[in-house]
Amino acid sequence: MERRSVLISSLVAFAIVLAVDFLYVTLINAQGASDDMPYVPRFIAGFLALMAALIVIALMPRKEIVAVRVPMRAAAAAGLLAIGLLGAMTIGLPLVAAGILAAVALGRTDRVQGSWRRRLAGLLAAIASIAVLLVGIDAAERVIVCPQFGTSGGGGTYLLGGSYRYECNNGELHMTSG
Repeated sequence: MERRSVLISSLVAFAIVLAVDFLYVTLINAQGASDDMPYVPRFIAGFLALMAALIVIALMPRKEIVAVRVPMRAAAAAGLLAIGLLGAMTIGLPLVAAGILAAVALGRTDRVQGSWRRRLAGLLAAIASIAVLLVGIDAAERVIVCPQFGTSGGGGTYLLGGSYRYECNNGELHMTSG
């Protein structure tokens, strides 16, 4: 059985992530489908759901879960802290708090024989979680959907390289880099 502090911090982190994800999806849906990059918010919502799932699955008292508990908690903590810092001006603060709570649960997780392997797996899982976040946002940002009629445009900087500008004109995309 998990320590009470692990259970409480994990459940509070899970509740925060679930609430932020629900509010984020509700807000995005209320804004309508006028965005040229519709996959970025969908990726973020899916990533938050994945982090919430990692937190709650790590609480299960099954033998199979105990073996991967440290990597799951490390991935959730790192992913939540990273997305919280990226979204600092919007939804970030509660996600940073959830990431800290997940890190507390990770730190209070029982150490067992062969724990250096689990810590190494936790480090690799944390790196993988951040990589999935960065690559996913970058890939979702590169998919621009132009409206069939009318014009729109914008620009920005990709997380993993270079700046860009785009213009949509009656369903036709014109893009420039640099």
